[in-house]
Amino acid sequence: MNQEQEQEQRNAAMTIGVLGTGDIAVALATMFARAGHEVRTGGRHEEVVAASSVVIPAVLGVPGAVQQLRPWRGELRGKILVDITNPFTGGHVDFVGPWATGGTTDLAAAFPEARLVGAFKNVWWEGFDGTPDPSVPEIHVISDDLAAKRTFLGLCAATPFTYVDGGGLDLARRVERMALRGVGSAGVFAEAHAAAV
Repeated sequence: MNQEQEQEQRNAAMTIGVLGTGDIAVALATMFARAGHEVRTGGRHEEVVAASSVVIPAVLGVPGAVQQLRPWRGELRGKILVDITNPFTGGHVDFVGPWATGGTTDLAAAFPEARLVGAFKNVWWEGFDGTPDPSVPEIHVISDDLAAKRTFLGLCAATPFTYVDGGGLDLARRVERMALRGVGSAGVFAEAHAAAV
């Protein structure tokens, strides 16, 4: 058995827990279930977190995610925690906080023993109806944990969207702002390059 087959076996054994009952929670849970993964959902967050290898809090903002997950901080140790939040202001017209901050880095600070991955930040939930949509841009996946990022990208492989490695958590603020600006897949790297020059 080669490394790719071993990784596929490990991915197949992983359970994805989606916390929340809103539209994005239902859409993501449905998408991963259709991709053949075991998905846990429901109101008893403690059970979902305990039984899942990957946890996706589909709640409003990082403060909401921190509040929901704080009681189960110990249960998150070593698990992949996927941040899908964006630090929007009311009305979704701007972002809270200065340019230099990003929601995923805040969640990483709150749960340092979890393996943080940021995803689905540069798209709107309406694009996740289970069918490929040409208007949905490439989904940028960010993390400082390369193994966690690789594992999550593997879990996403059977979903109907295109995913790209969006870099480390230092790019969270740029990826998050792509949702409002409609930046294409090259935009974040063009901005990063321009800022470095």
